[in-house]
Amino acid sequence: MRVPGRPWRFLPAVLLAAILLQPATVAGAPDGAGPQPVTEGPAVEIVCGPLPFVSDGPACERGIGAELARAACGDAGLQCRFQQYPWPRAQKEVEMAAADILIGPYYTPERSTWLVFSQEYFYVDQMWLFRSVPPGDAPLPSQEPRLIGVPLGWAVGGDLERRPGTVLEIVRTVDLALNLLLMGRLDAVAAHARAVARFQAERPGSRLLPAGQPLSAQRSYMGFSRPFAASLERRMFEAAYERVLAGPAYADILARNKPLPDMRTEVAARGHRFRP
Repeated sequence: MRVPGRPWRFLPAVLLAAILLQPATVAGAPDGAGPQPVTEGPAVEIVCGPLPFVSDGPACERGIGAELARAACGDAGLQCRFQQYPWPRAQKEVEMAAADILIGPYYTPERSTWLVFSQEYFYVDQMWLFRSVPPGDAPLPSQEPRLIGVPLGWAVGGDLERRPGTVLEIVRTVDLALNLLLMGRLDAVAAHARAVARFQAERPGSRLLPAGQPLSAQRSYMGFSRPFAASLERRMFEAAYERVLAGPAYADILARNKPLPDMRTEVAARGHRFRP
């Protein structure tokens, strides 16, 4: 059961770690065997936001991060429960220790004050300024965009706020920002290909293209609440997560979740890139 503000709920697992992680071997177990799964105790609470191709579905059923998290829970023998929330609330659930794992946060110094990041990232997004293609396939406007939409809670990089003459408009969701772009109320939107791909799939008449150079490269991690980060379950989950990343299943997950058909999959780089 989820009980907000109970950082001690993993204390039994922490105490159990002192026994399970002793160097003495268990009778009948091979040398070097790791800690065994905890079959009793609270479920690991995993939350996600509606991040296209990373964590889709009301119970985080689909996407790169969601599929990796589910595979890691199975590999580690952990009982896990998944729930999707709007992205700001999903972050708050973990910040307040009402949930244990957040799928897909980018690293920022501010987030690191309340979130412990996994050692390994699972995806790299290139952040771009997307602009709307004018009617008749005319070229994109040559002038620099002045009014730029930034989705609420997103880390986009690029020091946009320092660009002379630039006005940033914080918009509640990326879909709303892209709709405002199509309506001509924004000049550009800071986003990644995953979000734009889903938006265009739902609106076949829209045409959006990246302009200029990427703003930044953002890495997606698994994020742990501070109480959970100290638990044995976290260690078990992260070890399993790293095993899945290093195996062939990760390449399959990445290939299944390619945002746009003309992008290429780069397993070594943990991402997808626009073809030159």
